Amino acid sequence: MSIRIMALAVAVLIGWSQACLAQPVEPGPVRVGDRWSYDIKDDATGDLRHAITVIVVDITDSEITTRTMVRGKDRPQTMVFDRDWGRIDDGNWKLRPAGIGIKAPLQVGKEWRSDANAMHLASGVAFRASGVAKVVAEERITTPAGSFDSYRVETMVRLLNTKDQTKSQTWTFVLWYAPAVNRWVRRKTEARYDGRLRDSFVDELTDYSRKP
Repeated sequence: MSIRIMALAVAVLIGWSQACLAQPVEPGPVRVGDRWSYDIKDDATGDLRHAITVIVVDITDSEITTRTMVRGKDRPQTMVFDRDWGRIDDGNWKLRPAGIGIKAPLQVGKEWRSDANAMHLASGVAFRASGVAKVVAEERITTPAGSFDSYRVETMVRLLNTKDQTKSQTWTFVLWYAPAVNRWVRRKTEARYDGRLRDSFVDELTDYSRKP
C-alpha cells in the first residue's frame, strides 16, 4: 500500500472515530431512582448555601415526582413537575397548568411561552404567571460532575398579583441543559420583587446517577 493511500486511510479512520465520539448520548427517558446532586451558591459572594440531591420517586404519563434532600436537614421536600420539568407543586408554589419547563428536542433559536395560575401556598396569594424561554446557544460546560454538551436556555417569568397589579415579581433563569443527564448541569436564578433585586444564586451539578 502506498504512503498516500495509507495516509488517506488513517485520515478517514480518524475522521470516522471523531464523528462517532461527537454523536450525542441518548440517555433514554427519566426513570425512578435517577438522581442529581447540586451545590447552590450565592451569586454575589460565591458562598455555599445548600447542597441538595434530587431523586425521582414516581413517574406517570404526565408527571415526575421528586424528593429533594438538603444536606443537614432531616425532612426532604417533595416537588412535582410535568414531563418537561415544568413545575407543578414545589411545596411553596402551586401552578396550573405547569410552569414553563424545557421543551425538547432543543435547538438554537427555539422559543416557547407559558401562562399559568400560580398560588403561593404559605400566604394564599394568587398570581398570574407568564413566561418565555429561548435556546440561545450550544455550550460545553464543566462542573464538578464532569464536562457536558449543553443548550443554554434563557427564561423570564413574571408573576403578577391578581388582586393588586402594582405588586409583581420577575424571575430570570439562565440554565445549561445537558441531554446526556436529562436535566440542567448549571442554572443561575435571579429574583426581583417590585423592580428590586432580592436574590440571586447558582446551582451547579456535582454528581448524578441513573437507575439501570
